[in-house]
Amino acid sequence: MSSFALGELNTLRSFAARRLANPHGQQLVHYLDGVDWAEALKDRPLAPWDMSLGFHTPYWSSFTEEQRLALNHWTYAMMYFRIGDGERFVVCSNRVVADLVESQERDLAGLLRLETDEEIDHIKAFGRVFSSVQQRHGFVAAKMPVKPLRPFIVNDRFIRLLVGAFGADFVVTYYFGRGLVNHMGKAFETKVATLDGGSPALAKLSMLHTVDENRHMAVSRMMAACAYELLHRRRNRSALYEAANHVMQKAVLRYTFSDRITTGQERAMSHAMVPQMKTLAGIERQTLTACIDAHFDGVTGIEHAKNAFMPKFNQRLMERACLSGDEKRMWFDVLNGLQRNLEFFPKGWRPGDGLVTEAFDDEGPSALAS
Repeated sequence: MSSFALGELNTLRSFAARRLANPHGQQLVHYLDGVDWAEALKDRPLAPWDMSLGFHTPYWSSFTEEQRLALNHWTYAMMYFRIGDGERFVVCSNRVVADLVESQERDLAGLLRLETDEEIDHIKAFGRVFSSVQQRHGFVAAKMPVKPLRPFIVNDRFIRLLVGAFGADFVVTYYFGRGLVNHMGKAFETKVATLDGGSPALAKLSMLHTVDENRHMAVSRMMAACAYELLHRRRNRSALYEAANHVMQKAVLRYTFSDRITTGQERAMSHAMVPQMKTLAGIERQTLTACIDAHFDGVTGIEHAKNAFMPKFNQRLMERACLSGDEKRMWFDVLNGLQRNLEFFPKGWRPGDGLVTEAFDDEGPSALAS
């Protein structure tokens, strides 16, 4: 096994020991208990204006300020709903992987369970804000569209089945994919946390969330790099197993990153919820429908933010992941083929072209020192 993978594992072990010696606890719900954050929902944007649903469409100029505010709040609610949905999968997966490594790596198992506690705290905190946005604008989220087969997939039993079948191969796939998703979420949330003219209380909530997620990003990167060293075994080499592993990786890729599924869910959520918003009652349904479709047919403000932020971080993540060269090229080609608008990697770069050498604040010393 490579000295690089062993070095990443040793860094991960040190990081786990430091975090467990000084855990920060479940901080977001506690934070909300101590600030007046709900007042901001009356008249403040929650996300940058250019991320609002409809901002880049011809319909935006015809909307009133109050209607624009409602569409801005919807974007915030939609994105944190999707982030929370992803965090539910992390809760299940971390539990299973913690059980897998418990006997040999107690601190690492403890770190993954600490992450799980943090994710549960995040879900509760942003769920509280989501409910207030829902009440403010009058939409009923009981039938919010979700990805296909979601109850089956976000399930400890299903993930244990994958771990039992693929072992370290699934662990690498999961943490590499999680790292890519971490970067997508960070691109959105950094803009929310530094928003001028919004709610200082809710901006700080997002900033506190990024503190936890910076550490989770670092864990994703290190786990993706050292999983085979950590688990002391590589994949089975039979042709049948290799074929099954290839199918598993592609299935994870398509389910997690397909534009048809992800943007399709956001479009379906918007069509289901936005017409219910009482602030938008004065807009004809046909106009709202056309605005929603025009928004998702184009390049959204959130996609612009992702494309500006994530390519170099994804390059770093991929170059250091303990996938084979063929697997990296497969991930690269499938990721690019699944998307209309997102640019996952730097233009002109392909796996194997060289490592990223510059420092990265969000996954570097500031994250690992925590």
